[in-house]
Amino acid sequence: MKINKLLTFGIALMMLPLLFLSVTVTETQAATDKPIIVCTTSAVSNIVQEFLGDTADVVVLVQPGLCPADFDMKPSDVYAVSNAKILFKQNIPGEFWLQGLLEAAGNPDLTAVAIPGAYNTPEGAKNYISWVGGNLSQILGVDLDLKISEMLTDVDDVSSWMTSQAETLQASTVKVICMKWLKAFIESAGFTVVATYNPPETLSAGDITSLSETAQSERVGLIVDNLQIDVEFGEGIASQVGAEHVVLTNFPGAIPRTETLSQMFRYNAGQLFNGTIMWRSTSTLRAEREDLKNQVTIFQITTSLAVVVAAVEAVLLYVRKKKK
Repeated sequence: MKINKLLTFGIALMMLPLLFLSVTVTETQAATDKPIIVCTTSAVSNIVQEFLGDTADVVVLVQPGLCPADFDMKPSDVYAVSNAKILFKQNIPGEFWLQGLLEAAGNPDLTAVAIPGAYNTPEGAKNYISWVGGNLSQILGVDLDLKISEMLTDVDDVSSWMTSQAETLQASTVKVICMKWLKAFIESAGFTVVATYNPPETLSAGDITSLSETAQSERVGLIVDNLQIDVEFGEGIASQVGAEHVVLTNFPGAIPRTETLSQMFRYNAGQLFNGTIMWRSTSTLRAEREDLKNQVTIFQITTSLAVVVAAVEAVLLYVRKKKK
């Protein structure tokens, strides 16, 4: 009997912080009268935040520096979803935990919106912006047409800049090996992707050897890692083959001044373009160094031949003198 009472008391103590959190969330919503909008990742939350500003409480579940597959559900996440008006989800493989979160929250008034397609190219981002803006307008009864137009223009501006830079640097002649989730963006920036790889922890020794061989045979210029997955894997291959190692972010907000998709595209493209300039510069230096080595080798061979010829001539002169 005492054990049961102690167990009941212990559970009650454990629940107190959760009950306090629930009351806090509910009271905050009631006091501010702002809708709570939950987004699975920052790829969506940044769009919602741009649209609504401080007129809504926007909650992002997966922090931008993390891979969605590494999400660890917290009580605050359950309560946010239980009090939310809208939940935006991307339906990506890393969101396998979402159904369990929805069941734990048990919010019958929640409107869940799945956003189709990819977001990490300019065209994909424009679809995301239009989709999220349209759903917010319908559910909340707000007119976001002007804001949608402004955000689409921002993406178009970045896309135009990327195209201009790619043409100037002849990016299509630069071959790239990258983490597979970055392939679509890198190609949209004008580069040629010749191979991709899965998360490094899933790769076998054979996979890594194959990547290295491809990098050498294709004369790859850039090896590109995904910040949310690994920032060091590609460096080893790059150093082996004389390529430049680049790290991109797949989610806005993980790096300063990448809070929006447009800013993220500009940052990532800048990393690729700067990496290309560095690779070409180091390639030129390597070529010049190799040329100097070849010249020295030729000089050494020529000098050695001259010494041999001189020695032979000396021997011949000696023999002639002896005959006389």
